[in-house]
Amino acid sequence: MGKVYVVTSGKGGVGKTTTTANLGVGLAKNGYSVVLMDADIGLRNLDVILGLENRIVYNSMDVMEGTCRLKQALIKDKRYDKLFLLPASQTNDKMDVSEDMMKKLVA
Repeated sequence: MGKVYVVTSGKGGVGKTTTTANLGVGLAKNGYSVVLMDADIGLRNLDVILGLENRIVYNSMDVMEGTCRLKQALIKDKRYDKLFLLPASQTNDKMDVSEDMMKKLVA
């Protein structure tokens, strides 16, 4: 089982997304398999920072709702073999995600 790290803050604009992207790239460059998950439902932007926004087909809500499998929603970064992104939904609201849904997805 892998490790889960959470980058969070109650305030916007403090660098959560930038920190997450840099940590993920750094770990992947050092040989670790990394899945970055954007949990900002409705306001995703980790995909933009990583340059993967044009490759999104499915997102975390699709996985949680059973529309697709996790493997289908993961986007493999072309620059780093061991880096993947699970994007957030832009059409849902954070209130659409229960605590249990998020726990199950992370597990």
